[in-house]
Amino acid sequence: MNLEEVIMASIAEFLDVEVHRDTETLDLSSKIEIVQKRMVDKIKNNPNLPFVGTTTSNYEYEMFFSSNPNDMIKIDGWIPIETDKIGKADKISEYIEIGLLRKIEASYS
Repeated sequence: MNLEEVIMASIAEFLDVEVHRDTETLDLSSKIEIVQKRMVDKIKNNPNLPFVGTTTSNYEYEMFFSSNPNDMIKIDGWIPIETDKIGKADKISEYIEIGLLRKIEASYS
């Protein structure tokens, strides 16, 4: 399971949470939390996934992403990013202040 497959599985989980009778009235952050827990469980419980070796525990930061205005499904959220792909490492604290990056919490590992 590569990163694209994980993203697509996350979208499918989000849609399931969005339309499920028990969760349809929850706010967005609660729905995202449910999806995160489901994805962590999927990855941890399936030892055959090649993606397991590169889970979020190998990443120090997450970057905020937002859907394009023309996307049929609007999903805003966080995706792990390698520190060396951030570009200007000296600006990390500034990126955190403006909400573009956040440090990955221990609960993800």
